[in-house]
Amino acid sequence: MERKGFLINTDELKIFSEELKREIASIEDEVHKISGDKFNLASPKQLSEVLFSKLGLEVIKKTKTGISTDNEVLEKLNHPIAKLILDFRELSKLKSTYVDVLPTLVSVNDHRIHTTFNQALTTTGRLSSSNPNLQNIPIKTLRGQRVRKSFIAEKNKKILSLDYSQIELRVLAHFSDDPGLKKAFQDDI
Repeated sequence: MERKGFLINTDELKIFSEELKREIASIEDEVHKISGDKFNLASPKQLSEVLFSKLGLEVIKKTKTGISTDNEVLEKLNHPIAKLILDFRELSKLKSTYVDVLPTLVSVNDHRIHTTFNQALTTTGRLSSSNPNLQNIPIKTLRGQRVRKSFIAEKNKKILSLDYSQIELRVLAHFSDDPGLKKAFQDDI
């Protein structure tokens, strides 16, 4: 898989990048309108100033450097600006980490992305991927799924996305022949 690489639809990612750019700009405009102030949404210091000094929202958590504006805090704030900031962060991360970067990693020789699969790097013994890490592309959101769909199969081929649910315990149940463990899997417990 490392040598063969992965085909990717760079045209689709370019279109998606422009859509994300517009959505991010729209969120920024909305946040600026609500706050009555133009500031850098990616700056925790400026965001903290707007949320807690200007808008007077409840301080939930403090850090060594000041008032926290992490996602956990934003999720607890009961204000429309908090949801917008979370959306801004999700879209910005997706755009900067995947949508804009993946096309730059396509090999000029074969028009594929080549990752490195690490067989003995994780403490769990699982396979991991690096340069780029193709295993942490979000799948739970529709936008993350759209990034995943940009990976395409060759003509007359298919891409499968598989997850071995509890594979270690299933192997243990098989080799130990433990009746209780085997029954737990048979009963989908």
